[in-house]
Amino acid sequence: MKTSFANLSFALSLMFLYCLSGFAQVRTPTPSPTPDEPVKIVTEEVKLNVMARDRNGKFVPTLKPNDLLIVEEGMPQTITSMRRVPANVLFLLDTGGDLNFAKSLALTKLTAEIVIDSLSAGDGIAVLQYSDKVETISGWTTDHDALFEGLGKRLFSGKRSRFSDGLNAAVALFQTQPLENRHLVLISDGLESVAESSARANALQNILAANITIHVISYTQLEGKQINKASQRVTIGKGDTRPRVPEEIFESILRSIPAKSRFMQADIRAFLKSQNEAQRIIIVSLDNKRITFLRKKVASLKESEVTIQSLAEDTGGVFQAPEEAVTMIEFALEVAGAIGSQYVITYSPTKSATDLPRIETRKIRVGTHCAGVEIRSRQRLFLNRTTLQAK
Repeated sequence: MKTSFANLSFALSLMFLYCLSGFAQVRTPTPSPTPDEPVKIVTEEVKLNVMARDRNGKFVPTLKPNDLLIVEEGMPQTITSMRRVPANVLFLLDTGGDLNFAKSLALTKLTAEIVIDSLSAGDGIAVLQYSDKVETISGWTTDHDALFEGLGKRLFSGKRSRFSDGLNAAVALFQTQPLENRHLVLISDGLESVAESSARANALQNILAANITIHVISYTQLEGKQINKASQRVTIGKGDTRPRVPEEIFESILRSIPAKSRFMQADIRAFLKSQNEAQRIIIVSLDNKRITFLRKKVASLKESEVTIQSLAEDTGGVFQAPEEAVTMIEFALEVAGAIGSQYVITYSPTKSATDLPRIETRKIRVGTHCAGVEIRSRQRLFLNRTTLQAK
């Protein structure tokens, strides 16, 4: 009797375990994707602009992936591709501000035209201006000739400077373009007359997080130099008695303009000649309120220069702050040359980017063992979900 009861208990235990096992294996069926529903697999791939020039400032077209070393957060990275692609270049032109001394619509327009004329024919270009408002002068186009017409007819000056709004508009306009080989050319003094400091900080963060190479031709030195003269309480006597730039240097600058820009040379010569003429100035100024305003503006220009210079350096771009209007020509050509000397490099980060926060900042360095080659790239990488490529 005891044996039969034990057998019955054993049999019941087996039946219970069998039922429990079957229950545990039940799965909710996962529907298969329909043919019309694309499957997106996020791959961790970073696209990086890298400028490569020789000692003469010329592009080096012979570099291979093994010639470069990329270090992200102290860890070497493996380059997966290295290509040359047309650039997407957005011009952000500062045409506003209160009581400007050196910054002018004519000089800004001329500088932008020289850069545009020196870019490659296949490069996409767009133009924004900001003063009392932000306005699109031209959307994205490869028709460079049409751009000149737009610059001539649609640029205007204003009393205000919407620097932060201009940066935000640039970020929005870049969202319609591919992630690779994107450049912003900022011609500005970087001053702000509308946005609060928090809004300005957010705009700067947004433009950095867009991973765009930023090139700056700054008015800060030109403006500061002229304001310092104008802010003297009493200046009686002769002003400048010689051309600001010696004639031989002036002619050398004109000769350095590329052949494709010869059609602009008459306009360039006429404008810069007027900027370079000798001046005799007699100023008597006892307006204390005006002098105080000007001195505050000089201080603001110094702070602004630090900010916009950091934008260029952090993103691997060119920063120039000429002290004379004549040298704007040289700097415009340098910016165009830097844009034309870019490789687009891709790599998959060693450090996982799968579980990114909203924005993650990583330090990055790019170098080469090739003698006589200058390498320039961004120093900080901002990773977010838009940086990763969906395939």
